[in-house]
Amino acid sequence: MVKTIVVRGMALGALGSALLSCGEPVEPFGEGALELSWEVSPMGCAASEVELVEIELTNARRSYVESYPCARGAAALEALAPGSYELILRGFDPGGANTFESGTRAVTIRPERVEVLTPLPLNARPAELEVVWRFENGRVCGANGVERVEVAVYDEAFYEMARQDFDCNRGSGIIGELFAGDYIVQASADAAEEVFSGDAQVTLKRGESGQIETVLQAP
Repeated sequence: MVKTIVVRGMALGALGSALLSCGEPVEPFGEGALELSWEVSPMGCAASEVELVEIELTNARRSYVESYPCARGAAALEALAPGSYELILRGFDPGGANTFESGTRAVTIRPERVEVLTPLPLNARPAELEVVWRFENGRVCGANGVERVEVAVYDEAFYEMARQDFDCNRGSGIIGELFAGDYIVQASADAAEEVFSGDAQVTLKRGESGQIETVLQAP
C-alpha cells in the first residue's frame, strides 16, 4: 500500500512538472476565514461569571485555538487552511475554570471564502464528584466483609439526584452530571452481619471536579 502511494505521487509530480512547463503557473488554494458569535445562556457573560471564551477549531491535521473577552460576543478567525473541522467554544470564569461550553459543531472552511455561523449557545457544564470511602479501622474492604459500596447524592431539598454502586476495593467512585449546588452524600455498604454507612456534605460549582471523603461506620 505504501509503495503504491509513493509511485503514484512520483507520477503525479512528473505530470505536474510537465503541465507547469507548458502553461501558466498554478496558484495554490487560498486560505479561508470563519466568523462566529456566542450567547452565554440564559443570563449573559457578566451574570454567568464568564470572562473569556476560547474557540477551538480542530481536525486530524491541525488545530486553531484563540481566546476572546466574553463580552465581545463575536470573533473572526482568519488565515485558516481549507478543510473540515470540529468547532467547540469554552467559557472560563475569572479563576480560569471551564464553566460553560458549547456543543461540537462541524464546520467546512473553503478557500477564499468567509464562513458565517449562527450564534453558538454556551451552556453551564455539569459538575462531577469523586466520593472516597474508608472504614473506621482503615481502607481494607475484605477485613470488614464488604464487597460493594453504594453512593447516593441528595440535593438540599432531599431529592435524590444520583445513585450508583462501586467495587469497594476501588476506594472511590465518581458521580457525574451534577448541577452546581449543595449536596448531601451518603455511602453505605452491607456486610454479613453489619451495615456500614457514612454521610458528608459538599458544595459544587459549575464544571467543577470535586472530591469528598466519607467514613463508613457500623451503628
